[in-house]
Amino acid sequence: MIEIAGAAQAVDPGLLRAPGGFLWWYADVVTPRGDGAVLIWSYGLPFLPGYANAARRGRAQLPIGRPSVNLVVYRRGVPAFYLLQEHAPAPVDEQSLSDIQRIGGCTFRRRVDAGRCTLDAAIDCSLPGTTDRLTGTFHLAGTARRGDDASVAASEHLWTPLTGPCEAEVDLSVGGKPLGLIRGRGYHDRNGGRVPLHDLGIERWMWGRLPFAGHERIYYLLWPREAEREMIATGVIIGADGRTERVPLEVELGRERMTFGGLRRPEHIVLRHEGREWLTVRHTVVSDAGPFYLRLLSEGSVDGETVTGWSELVHPDRVDLARHRPFVRMRVHHPAGPNSPWLPLFTGPRAGRPARLVRQWLGMG
Repeated sequence: MIEIAGAAQAVDPGLLRAPGGFLWWYADVVTPRGDGAVLIWSYGLPFLPGYANAARRGRAQLPIGRPSVNLVVYRRGVPAFYLLQEHAPAPVDEQSLSDIQRIGGCTFRRRVDAGRCTLDAAIDCSLPGTTDRLTGTFHLAGTARRGDDASVAASEHLWTPLTGPCEAEVDLSVGGKPLGLIRGRGYHDRNGGRVPLHDLGIERWMWGRLPFAGHERIYYLLWPREAEREMIATGVIIGADGRTERVPLEVELGRERMTFGGLRRPEHIVLRHEGREWLTVRHTVVSDAGPFYLRLLSEGSVDGETVTGWSELVHPDRVDLARHRPFVRMRVHHPAGPNSPWLPLFTGPRAGRPARLVRQWLGMG
């Protein structure tokens, strides 16, 4: 269902033309108080309206035809800015796909040198309901993850952590007005799949990354769709030297709560390896909630140290269902249109959304 790829492994350009497949890069930053940002740039992001549905109907689209950029800024775990922007298809430099990507007005550059990984993203995006643009940078630098013997080269779904402990800085403005500088611990990875996300046999998954002193600690829980198969639980530690340690985990889930969108999330998770505590996770804020996806601000503890990080919950079988699609369209911006008339109410800075909605309705945005 999912395998961990070696960090030095080049991106396979064939993913761009795998019907219904996907290729996305992910970077985040988080501070101890819960301020942060998440940046995802992708081809064939499964969450885009109509993408998964086309595959279910036997008319799978190609990832290269659905490029997008997603950027969210958080204050104490609550979104202060949101943008999911889908762009028109454009030529892709497949020879440099591992190191540089250009989507719309944004450029993403990654370099690895002497065990150090650097990511520089230059952001320039239009926003609905206003002539102001989102501009700025997302910079990340720190330990590059080394390859490890257990990494695989091919799978229907490859997850590739790219960094260990890193520092990140996000400096963004809308129309020249700063959104606020954020500095904290950063993280970077990518995912690539040759088949649609909903065809991987996953009923749901939870993922989380917690930035401990001297290492990054990541948990990955997969519930197979087949009820007779056991949950797959994997722990990953990426040290300050970039080395990767992977262990199987025993899982104890706390009481599950139902979200407004119909998803079940545990209040806490206790993870053990060979009977000893490996990580305890408590979810403190539901940062993003939808019918198939949750982002959670999380508190992780082990050996007396407690840190703040991010967790996610995804239900692939619920992605892009007809009953949800009109609401998802309200959150996806197409710079050239057409767009939902309600788009400004869910996109851009949280402050001023009603005014931008009125401006769009009046044809002033």
